[in-house]
Amino acid sequence: MISKVDIYCLNADGALYDAAVAAFSNLQIPVVALNDNGRIVSISGEEEKNASITMKEAVNKEKRKLTHKNIPFSLTCKLHKKYILADPTAEEESIMDTLVTVVLDSSDQIVAFNKSGGNALAGSSAINQGESFHHFVELARKRGKELKQILADMDID
Repeated sequence: MISKVDIYCLNADGALYDAAVAAFSNLQIPVVALNDNGRIVSISGEEEKNASITMKEAVNKEKRKLTHKNIPFSLTCKLHKKYILADPTAEEESIMDTLVTVVLDSSDQIVAFNKSGGNALAGSSAINQGESFHHFVELARKRGKELKQILADMDID
């Protein structure tokens, strides 16, 4: 099943891509129905009755959590001269050269890799030439391991 999702950010302080991955990972599908106009509308617990629009039967009977075979984990880093900064704030993002985001699934497979701005990674002065791609993936794996442990401790699927 393919889903299209629009994510609207209400407040951003950096690492927006990471926040979008986390939001999608925790997505819950609300109870919805079709109205007489053929539009999908959400049904709240205290459904407001509108005389001009009558609801048809609910498409799904209860709120459902989106299920994933593998939960994605992402890590965004900024490069600036010889420094690598993980999870930068918006202010830190604005003064740095290169943004790198790595998304891994729960089995540590690369789902996405995005780099914007700055020089090519192989020539980065932040780390030795030729090691940069693998370095970012290893940082993301380390972060994913930490997040998996936090989720396990919280008993969250």
